[in-house]
Amino acid sequence: MSSLAPKITIISIKILLASWLIACCAAYEGPSSDHFDGSKFFNNESDHTFLDMIKWLWQMEIVEWPEWIEDPPQPKPLERIEKGGLRLTYVNHATVLIQIDGLNILTDPIWSFRAGPSLWLGTKRVRAPGVRMDELPSIHYILISHDHYDHLDLPTLRKIANSHHPIILAGLGTKSLLAESGIDNIIEMDWWQSYTAEDAGVKFTCVPARHGSGRWPFRENKTIWVGFIIEDLMGQQIYFAGDTAFGKFLNSIAERFGNIRLAILPIGNYEKRWFMKTQHMNPDDAVRAHILLGASQSVGIHFGTFAEHPEQAIDAHEKDLAEALEKYDIPPSRFWILKFGEGRDIRGKGQSL
Repeated sequence: MSSLAPKITIISIKILLASWLIACCAAYEGPSSDHFDGSKFFNNESDHTFLDMIKWLWQMEIVEWPEWIEDPPQPKPLERIEKGGLRLTYVNHATVLIQIDGLNILTDPIWSFRAGPSLWLGTKRVRAPGVRMDELPSIHYILISHDHYDHLDLPTLRKIANSHHPIILAGLGTKSLLAESGIDNIIEMDWWQSYTAEDAGVKFTCVPARHGSGRWPFRENKTIWVGFIIEDLMGQQIYFAGDTAFGKFLNSIAERFGNIRLAILPIGNYEKRWFMKTQHMNPDDAVRAHILLGASQSVGIHFGTFAEHPEQAIDAHEKDLAEALEKYDIPPSRFWILKFGEGRDIRGKGQSL
């Protein structure tokens, strides 16, 4: 499907949103830094321009996705994992349930049918979340990587906040957006800042990413985009990359955190490559990140949920990941693609599979 109509529709939506700016858009106010110029956050590597975006939209060659996929049901998540254990359940998109040392941690939760500003405007999903919201165990912490609609979903966050009362860790500038929606218990963090869960001794460190932010056109990069390192009492680490391209920042993470038990890496929404390489990893990038970080185990996320800019087939990431693993001589057992709703225990570093 490569007609002009989808391109015009996308551009029309952007024009509509450009006229729908509101005063309550999240924004950070603070001192300048090596990634904040006093008004906007920025990547420390090359980025695309506005003209690049126009060119990408004009050249977009959409690959048709299924209207709906019915995934086989998976067992309900466990209520908790005791100290020393680690379990991951893939819900959908960038939403994963991490269970470690008695804590239940949810990343970028989205259960809405559309990723967008309303029930009728936004990209609709092509499959249900792999875990029903009412099947979730008690959620203690939520990690938010950035404010794009498919990663910061206010209807979902309101429901989980009201029923589970978690602490929410998010990047600079996001607190006001959440607070205006009646969501509290928010801790804002900058790159390299840490927070320790005193009840469990688990440490969360906010780490750099290479991406962007903004829920409205011409309000880009007013809040920061981040990843997280979760470190248990044994010093073993989990890396949640969020939404990111490959970049030099990974070297800094590898230098500071040398005991990564699990890396959770994006592997979807990566074409056209000339444009997306500054925003999203492709499977080859993700395997290189796995190697660079020295991760014992990696899991792919951010695929096959929302047809946001589908210029690759819905299952292209599977073939491309298999090719990348073979290229770099990494056993498939070290880099998983889980089914929607599937949960697996993660062995410690040094343990055989």
